[in-house]
Amino acid sequence: MTKYQEKAVERIKRYIEEHDLYGNDERYEIKEFSVEETDYGTVIVYSVTGLKNDEGTMAAIFCRNIRHIFIGKRGGLKSSKWDSEKKKSINLQGWSDVMIYGCSH
Repeated sequence: MTKYQEKAVERIKRYIEEHDLYGNDERYEIKEFSVEETDYGTVIVYSVTGLKNDEGTMAAIFCRNIRHIFIGKRGGLKSSKWDSEKKKSINLQGWSDVMIYGCSH
């Protein structure tokens, strides 16, 4: 992992703690946070956040935030989001697009 990718992972983690956990509200928690490096140099960050003790409830289905982010060798972010109106996947690039629009519920 490059230093750019390490900084991006740290920045993503802080963003998730602030926004997906609503300012570290004690009712929410990170369910899963994984960082994986691929053979071709891309780092994949996968995170799931939600209410504490929501396993087996409707909140586990409808109220969790899921992020799947790809980080390039120089720290660039990519993700995708399904557009139900256009019936196709939209590619997101850059920090603001990925972090704001790259979250599925």
